[in-house]
Amino acid sequence: MASKTLIPIRVRRMDYDMSGLRRYWYKDNPWITHFLNALSTTFPDGERFFIHSVRNFEKQITDPELQAQIRAFIGQEANHGKEHEAFNQALIDQHGLPLESKLKFMKGALAWAKKQWSPRQQLAMTAGFEHFTAILANLLLERKDAIADIPGVYSDMFLWHAVEETEHKAVAFDVYQEVDGDYWLRVRSMAMATFFFMLVTLRMQHSLLKHDGKLGDWRSALGFAKFMLFKPGMLTRIIPQYLDYYRPGFHPWQHDNRHLINELIETLRSHELRPAEAAQATQAGVMAASGAVAAA
Repeated sequence: MASKTLIPIRVRRMDYDMSGLRRYWYKDNPWITHFLNALSTTFPDGERFFIHSVRNFEKQITDPELQAQIRAFIGQEANHGKEHEAFNQALIDQHGLPLESKLKFMKGALAWAKKQWSPRQQLAMTAGFEHFTAILANLLLERKDAIADIPGVYSDMFLWHAVEETEHKAVAFDVYQEVDGDYWLRVRSMAMATFFFMLVTLRMQHSLLKHDGKLGDWRSALGFAKFMLFKPGMLTRIIPQYLDYYRPGFHPWQHDNRHLINELIETLRSHELRPAEAAQATQAGVMAASGAVAAA
């Protein structure tokens, strides 16, 4: 099967300044901030799991274009893990957030998944998770006002992540279709991915709010409900694209949103490392991802 990806996948080696992070960086709302912090906590080991799942089948892919996209996918995901790892560590160092136990949980949970699930199940789960992150990315790109006016590194980093999730949104799916393609495994895995994604993220958010004594902050809770349900509608507005995944003939690029990233690509250059620094950073990121895979 030839790749159906419509745009180039470019590996950007970023270097965001994590100094001076505000505790409640999303409009001074603890509930929304800690929801997004919880998302970031899942990313480093989650990205390494995705790399591992795709690499399991890399040698079975014969299409040169898809082979190149796999390499770019790995490079992008490694860099996502590196930057979110730095962001998470900054939250620990600057604000004493109890993320170490949550990062340890993620590492252990994904190590368990690698032992309990077959390689094809892991790849099907990865395809599901990648669709989930791609439609969240699409929402951020469509509703830039939801994140772009947040001062500091936050909007730049999350929009960069959204651009690259869009670029490679079909890679894991195309690999799955090439080496397996079982419809029922794909949709079962998506349902499981959705359950685990929501459970883990909301439990982490609850724990962070409890740590800060903000569970009873009803104004922030109402703001979070608005954020999820209405503006930008992080939950409700993704439902149509989410349900598309359950169609037998679905492909991620049936929703062509290239136009949303074109204007952002140039703005990303200001945060990119110089070539020598970039090569060193990418090698370190890929080695870290490979080491995590080998350790598991």
